[in-house]
Amino acid sequence: MSAIGIMDGAYFVGRNELLQWINSTLGLNLSKIEQTASGAVACQLLDALHPGCVALAKVDFNAKNDYEYINNYKILQAAFSKLGIDKHIEVNKLIRARPLDNIEFMQWLKSYFDSHSNGQNLNYDAAARRAASKTGGVKGASGKARIPLSSATTTASVNGAIPARSTSISKKNPGTRQFGQAVAAPAAPVSSGLQDTAMAAQVQEAAEQVTELKLKVDNVERERDFYFDKLRDIEILCQMPLLQSIPVVKVFERILYAADEKEAKEAMEQVLEEYNQQSTTA
Repeated sequence: MSAIGIMDGAYFVGRNELLQWINSTLGLNLSKIEQTASGAVACQLLDALHPGCVALAKVDFNAKNDYEYINNYKILQAAFSKLGIDKHIEVNKLIRARPLDNIEFMQWLKSYFDSHSNGQNLNYDAAARRAASKTGGVKGASGKARIPLSSATTTASVNGAIPARSTSISKKNPGTRQFGQAVAAPAAPVSSGLQDTAMAAQVQEAAEQVTELKLKVDNVERERDFYFDKLRDIEILCQMPLLQSIPVVKVFERILYAADEKEAKEAMEQVLEEYNQQSTTA
């Protein structure tokens, strides 16, 4: 089951019904469908339906960064492959936590879930399974805003956790101040903190761009492999002795083995010309 039709009943399942289904199945208390964007919920829903097929111990239920979200979806995609589910996950859309994208994916997942569970109640201890996950279950409120990659550094800087040189006093004469130290010391933490904040923002932005580019490359490679496999199948068929006597098969081979676009176009024109000549003769 890779896709559901536009008129399938799954597309008429609303957000409230989806949330009720997720919360009742997994014992959660989600209030927004965007809280499923990390991929952890989808992993556990599949685990509830197919126990042991999802590496739930590696799933991060407290993921806050894009790379942690992506790791969860890699685990989910691996489970799909293991179960023979021909479904491509649009990770680059889902991790952005946009309601429509996440609703559509949950609608598909619910349709798959319902068709394989046959409406039966599953004997599944969701809380215990989450406790055995990478981070030991959900901690705090679900769906909390993601923390930038360098948030720890940034927070420390803003709070004044800067090297001790800013408050230095002469060790030789503890009771006296050296010239210029009393005025210069207070300004250091503020300047350093602002620089660290700006740097952290730049690092976060660069990390997001890298993540997006990696996802685009993955999608392009997947699409390339898909069409290559199709062409390879056609090539194998053309090489079968039973089919080689068919005229159209020779046409396919000429197009397949064309060295460039120009040669392929010439082959097509020649085939059309031969076809027109045969039509005229007939």
